[in-house]
Amino acid sequence: MKFLFLAALLALPVTAQAQTAGLLESANRVELAPLKLMSGEPVSTAPLSLKSGTYYILEIEADGSAELALEGAAFFRAIWVNEIVINDIEIRPLGVDSFEFDDEGKIEMSFIAIKPGTYALSVPGSTGESQRVEITIQ
Repeated sequence: MKFLFLAALLALPVTAQAQTAGLLESANRVELAPLKLMSGEPVSTAPLSLKSGTYYILEIEADGSAELALEGAAFFRAIWVNEIVINDIEIRPLGVDSFEFDDEGKIEMSFIAIKPGTYALSVPGSTGESQRVEITIQ
């Protein structure tokens, strides 16, 4: 029986055996402009416009000039996070609420936009428009 299964598998065309990763395939990635956390500087130069069902890579960089965070629980609930990479350590979380940088550093987050709407990532406690980035998922 095992021999028959193996023979049938080997008889399949090569294209049927070599399947791609679908949405997560590197050819489907869209790299977004990085977000910057710097004391007194804007988080982003423009709002982000995302398409539901698309795979994105987002970098968040802090220069260490102040202890800064980005929060946006509603946004994080509207996406599926594939992984967050910090210092070459890959994290696959079930949920995210915010990121806080106590020092200089970089986070790379890969995700798929899911739920259409308008969201924001913002520096907690700040009221300035430059201390937030508006994100629209269409």
